[in-house]
Amino acid sequence: MLWTIIKREMLEYLKSSKFLIGLSITVILITISTIINIQDFKLRQQDYLDAQKELGGDTFRVSIFRAPQVLGTLVQGKDRKLGNSLTMTYLNIPSRTAGYMGEYTSKHHRYMAGFAAVDFAFVVRVVLSLMVIFLAYNAISEEKFHGTLKLVLVNRMPRDQLLLGKFAGGLFVVIGSLLISAILSVLIMLFHPAISLANSEWIRILMLLGVSALYLVCFYTLSLFISVVVSRPSIALMILLQIWIFLIIIYPNLGVIIAENLYKLPSNQEIVQRKSAAFQPYQEEYKKNREAFSSAIRSGGRPSNEVSRRNFELTSLRAELNHQVDEEFSKRLTQQMKMAQTISVLSPAVVYDQAANRYARTDMNEYERFMDGVLRHWQELLEKQKLRYKDVQAWRKAKMPDFSYPSETTAHSFVATLPQWVILFLFSLIFFALAYVGFLRKDVR
Repeated sequence: MLWTIIKREMLEYLKSSKFLIGLSITVILITISTIINIQDFKLRQQDYLDAQKELGGDTFRVSIFRAPQVLGTLVQGKDRKLGNSLTMTYLNIPSRTAGYMGEYTSKHHRYMAGFAAVDFAFVVRVVLSLMVIFLAYNAISEEKFHGTLKLVLVNRMPRDQLLLGKFAGGLFVVIGSLLISAILSVLIMLFHPAISLANSEWIRILMLLGVSALYLVCFYTLSLFISVVVSRPSIALMILLQIWIFLIIIYPNLGVIIAENLYKLPSNQEIVQRKSAAFQPYQEEYKKNREAFSSAIRSGGRPSNEVSRRNFELTSLRAELNHQVDEEFSKRLTQQMKMAQTISVLSPAVVYDQAANRYARTDMNEYERFMDGVLRHWQELLEKQKLRYKDVQAWRKAKMPDFSYPSETTAHSFVATLPQWVILFLFSLIFFALAYVGFLRKDVR
């Protein structure tokens, strides 16, 4: 009997115009967005390779470029927004990248930049979640409204089997729609010569698919619950749309506003003052050393090795102290962002975005790993420059190692996102339990 109900519900959903329209919109968006994002990835990757080739042998300035993430074609996150390039010297450690590499200097034409916000994660978060609501809002309420629910239950149909059948039938359709979207995106990526997926990236795609399914189940069980407690389908739909707008748009932005007001960040003027205060104990010595250095240059001679060495030490020390102030600001900014995410933890969309961005390596965590690598590279540059005052021949022969930084492992990404899985699962479980209890007690007259 249960399987009969499941098949009936599946056929009802598959034949409905709302499902066909939702799936058509999903397929069109997935196809267009994936093609555009792959093309954008190809151009950014080419910009990155061109920049690497053009790196000269400048021993003073060292340029570093951040490669685009291949899974950014599915989940853009902050991959394009945070910037991709910077230039350092022993006088300065950049606290942030200079901007999106190639935004205005790319040799290539950018494809439909305004459409770039749409990706697989966007389709799941917005389009499919809306389709789920339109599919399930009248699962119980419409039968109650038209009186068919009473007739079904009169025939000694167990309530729990009826609800489980409706739940399973709709769930198969929802997961099937997600699988169609995912398979379509992956197939487009596989057949494009610019995309090459490693084994770890396949695992990340599977994890992304899993958390996407759990996200949609969350909205499906919520819709089922509202359909149980509200007897009129139109009112159920109106309530669900208002909940959707609140959870997807209003609540996350409200979390950001609250975090910005509760966790204040220092102004630019305060940062400048902190940098000045950090170097204040060395300011007098630095001033005297600079005067001796400049005096030797003006007289047509060369500064002594001791003066040059101390000038280098004080200058690099100031750069390091300035970077510590910038790093403290970055940590506070990250804490503010985490506070906003914590406040918005009841929004499935925020929870889903955190996990999806982590799997695609397009989140702040990956960017911070890159910036940690920048600091280590600057320290290597500093050690190389020190040779100039100890052994000139060794300094001339020394070469800077290629820049690299360790990306987060797949296992670590999964462990880090376990709380997001638990939250989405608990949401789904609570909504289904409420729907189940509500349906068992529901007056069907």
